[in-house]
Amino acid sequence: MTWPELLASNNVTVLPTTKAELDSLRSIVARSLSDVVATGLSTDARFIMAYDAGRTLSLMIVRACGYRPRSVGGHYNTFLALEAADPAFAPLSAYFDGCRTKRNVSEYEGAGSITETEAEDLLKTVRQFAVDAEAWIKTNHPQLA
Repeated sequence: MTWPELLASNNVTVLPTTKAELDSLRSIVARSLSDVVATGLSTDARFIMAYDAGRTLSLMIVRACGYRPRSVGGHYNTFLALEAADPAFAPLSAYFDGCRTKRNVSEYEGAGSITETEAEDLLKTVRQFAVDAEAWIKTNHPQLA
C-alpha cells in the first residue's frame, strides 16, 4: 500500500518525529537484542523478544517517514507501513507479519508453538535488519540518524 492508501484506510496518521523519539526506540531495540541471548529463556520468549526488536525497527522507519501506525491493529499496520516507506522492504514486511501471527499464537493460545529454527531465523533476520534500518534512516532521513 502507499501512504495515501494507508491514510485513507486509517491505518496510519501523519505525525512528525524527532531524533529523540527514534533514540528512545533504538534503546528498546538494544534492550531486546541484549535480552534475547540471556540464558534460560524459552524458545518462545526468544522469538517474542526478537519479534519485538523487528517490530520496533519497522516502527523507526515508519516514524522517520513522518507517520504513526494506528494503535488498533498496530503491529499489522506497522508492517503495512514499512512497505509503504520503501517497496524494497516488502519481503521483510511479509516475513514480519507472518512472525506476528506466530507470536500471537504463542502469546495468546499456548506455549511451545515456536521452533528453535524459527527463533534463530528471526533473530538473524532482525540483527541484519538493525544494520539495514540504520543505514536506510541515515540515507533517507540523515537528521534522524
